[in-house]
Amino acid sequence: MNTSAVPAIATGSERTKARPSRVRYVGVDIARLLAVAGMMAAHLVATNAMNPTVSAFEQGAGELATTLTAGIAAPLFAVLGGLSAVFASRRALAAGRTGAAIGGVALRGVILILLGLALGYVVSPIVVVLVYYGVAMILAAPFVAARSWLVGLVALVVGVAGGPLNALLRQSLGVVEEAGSPSYLSLVEQPVETLRGVLVTGAYPAITWVVYLLVGMLVARALISATSRKRLGKAALSLAGVGVAVAVAGTLVSNWALANLATLGASVPEGLDPAQFATFVSGQQFGAPSSPDLWALLIAAPHSGTPLDIARTVGIALAVIGLLVFMFDAAGTRTSRVTEVFRAAGAAPLTIYTLHIVVTGLLYAPLMNNPEAVLAAGMPWWVSGVAAWGVQFAGVIVLGIILSATGKRGPLEALTSGIVRGLTRA
Repeated sequence: MNTSAVPAIATGSERTKARPSRVRYVGVDIARLLAVAGMMAAHLVATNAMNPTVSAFEQGAGELATTLTAGIAAPLFAVLGGLSAVFASRRALAAGRTGAAIGGVALRGVILILLGLALGYVVSPIVVVLVYYGVAMILAAPFVAARSWLVGLVALVVGVAGGPLNALLRQSLGVVEEAGSPSYLSLVEQPVETLRGVLVTGAYPAITWVVYLLVGMLVARALISATSRKRLGKAALSLAGVGVAVAVAGTLVSNWALANLATLGASVPEGLDPAQFATFVSGQQFGAPSSPDLWALLIAAPHSGTPLDIARTVGIALAVIGLLVFMFDAAGTRTSRVTEVFRAAGAAPLTIYTLHIVVTGLLYAPLMNNPEAVLAAGMPWWVSGVAAWGVQFAGVIVLGIILSATGKRGPLEALTSGIVRGLTRA
């Protein structure tokens, strides 16, 4: 969520009293922009994939958006959050202020929670992710000062065990998903369900998102170390290569499991044929595996939090970050004015995401009050579909132009950093 300016000489968990020089990874900011644009496409375009009232073009665009963004954009957003946590805490760690470093990351999580609870009042089909994200960031905060082997070990254990535990808990409670977009009202009226949902049983449970944040921390450390050793290009390509290999392996194992559901012990519910069942269990889930059984854990269903889902999405995130860092930071590519506009927009993901939620809610409000008219006339082009996404993304580019021309940061990013800087100094 914050700056990608990082100390150029800090590596891993090393700390030095010297104030290091700083460098900005343009590729990281571009990756942030892709993540936010992908989430916008998942909200505005992918919803038309199964909508029989829209044109064939919109349905095709919806299917493409689903393939490219569903269950992919949000995890990329989370992995990049782990990078931001490391970048934002490096100066405090270098000065030996471990408490300030950990506290700064945790404070960012608190700010995200407060903002997310306010956005929970916006009425739209979008599940606001900020509360879940903020809680996961608080859980991950102590690891900015931990050794890399410990960060990796915790990410591995939670990534493997979190999914089945999540599914078991939901099965015992008899819930599919709860919490939705948490708000101050839901926190007061249903505190247990809201807190439980944010941690485990919600759409974006912290038990899954913390894994992405921890992976992002390891990626940031790898980039910083490579930069200090002047081997950023090789490291970025290696990162991309590992990401592709992990994503492909996860997809292949998932496809094999889908083709052998009966062999793995899956029982098809009455009234469904095997093909329909396979389509259902491999489709978008609600934050947890469809079952705690082995066959479900081997399927990389979007937003399921299975080990295979995490492996596939982490792999894609590594590939995207590695390729973009290589292209824009290691390959000697000159930064053009157009690139700077995209970079400036990508450096303001919290501002863009918040504006997207508010604008979408304002456009949806009249429709939510008169759903019968929507069903009769169809969804207006400015609310849902390719054109709706295009208009909102054009707004993102306008914001990027303004920030690039003025040399300013996104307003919410600047406010967050200012609050954290003031409180951690105190």
